[in-house]
Amino acid sequence: MDLAAKIAAFCRELGDSTLREMAQRDENTDAAYKRAVESLEAGQIGPGLGADLDVLDEMVREVEGQGLYPEATRGYQPLPGLGRGTGAQWWTCPGGRCAGRGRVRPGQEPPVCAAISEHLVPGPFPG
Repeated sequence: MDLAAKIAAFCRELGDSTLREMAQRDENTDAAYKRAVESLEAGQIGPGLGADLDVLDEMVREVEGQGLYPEATRGYQPLPGLGRGTGAQWWTCPGGRCAGRGRVRPGQEPPVCAAISEHLVPGPFPG
């Protein structure tokens, strides 16, 4: 799984205290959680952030029986000869921190990126 998808899963959890509270049970996972939040806030996206997110994924897997990241991902490939644009829009992180969050629907209020406290913006469907 690519780092952007891992960050998107983590960002979704930042709006709730559950992951933070789970991480606080152990010194190692608490430190990984804090470093991951600090890395996102500072825009430092790299292997260190990925390693911290993997520590948190393993912790969630042990506690909940399933990990932090989605098990299956879907992709879109246009038919040969057709343009890549579908017209569909996806909520995109304005800071480029994560992979975004779901399809934009008419009249929908934009979700907030918990990492940088800004509204997500509509962008082209990632493909």
